[in-house]
Amino acid sequence: MKTRHANKALLMLMLMGLSSQAIMAQGDPLLNDAESVLSSEQIDIDGSFNTPKQETAADRMAKLRKKLEERNEQMVSKKIEDMRLQEEQKLAKKLQKAFNAQAMAIDSVGTAQAAPVKKVVAPAPAPVVKKEEKKNKVIPSAGLMTISGEDGLELESSANINLTVENQITSRISVGLSVGYTKMGITDVANQYSGVNYYNSNVYNPYYNSGYYNTYGQGREMNYSRLGLEVNSKFFMSVESTIRPYLGLGVGYNRHSLAYENNQQYYYNNVTLGNEDFSSSYVAGSVLAGSEIHFTDTIGANLEFKYQKGFGDSFNTASASSNRNPDQVRLENVGTAIEKANNMSLNAGILIKF
Repeated sequence: MKTRHANKALLMLMLMGLSSQAIMAQGDPLLNDAESVLSSEQIDIDGSFNTPKQETAADRMAKLRKKLEERNEQMVSKKIEDMRLQEEQKLAKKLQKAFNAQAMAIDSVGTAQAAPVKKVVAPAPAPVVKKEEKKNKVIPSAGLMTISGEDGLELESSANINLTVENQITSRISVGLSVGYTKMGITDVANQYSGVNYYNSNVYNPYYNSGYYNTYGQGREMNYSRLGLEVNSKFFMSVESTIRPYLGLGVGYNRHSLAYENNQQYYYNNVTLGNEDFSSSYVAGSVLAGSEIHFTDTIGANLEFKYQKGFGDSFNTASASSNRNPDQVRLENVGTAIEKANNMSLNAGILIKF
């Protein structure tokens, strides 16, 4: 409390000094009275006791000082109140700004909540144009074929070519038509009639005398050829990847022929040798397993294994030789064995789509 009073007194003295200077500059009446008192003549203090006491200059100075103190105190109080008012006005402005900002925020939230929500419709995505899959295929291919059957028949082709045309009727199933050509040479070293008596030596043995061996040697070379037409269907186990394995089945018509390469005619006992040949037709079924490898939308590769075997009897059999000599019989036996043998081929080709 003492500190407070001391501060207040100090502030009052400062204000008094300031106010005094201002009042003096303006010609304050109280100060003017004080000056007049101070500048008045000396009062004679001698007198009689019965004379009434007059107001002295000191009394007048005391009154003036008291009035100045009261006024200065009022001025200090007013100054303090002015300072407080200014600070409160500044604080009020800050609070008003804060309240205004908060009110605007509340109004914006309320307006946003009260306003109808406008449905934002996202733009429709551009339609994805799926590239149309090419459904037609042409597959030229080449490879090897092996033929194995009874009586130790083991043959291997020197040429095996195919041309397949397919249509992809669904994403997983295709149907096709295949044309194939097979050619091979056969060295016949197991002629069952050579050098032996078969049934009747008077019928067969004359064919294999020294003249026969001088003309044809110990064995005769055979030429084998086959032309096949097959309808097949494939099931693809994968349709989206680059490599598309498949399994398939087929059935086809085959026309094959056999003839001796050395067809030099040889006559003995009015029997002609050297013009023997044999041809026949038969139906065969096949099982396919392979894969397509797609490089682009139009070009790819094809690898295929095929197992084929004839079923049923052959038909449209034809022989050039009218004589049932042993070489003719040999051709017919080999041809029949091939029809019933296991035919296995492995072909690689180019896939062309359009």
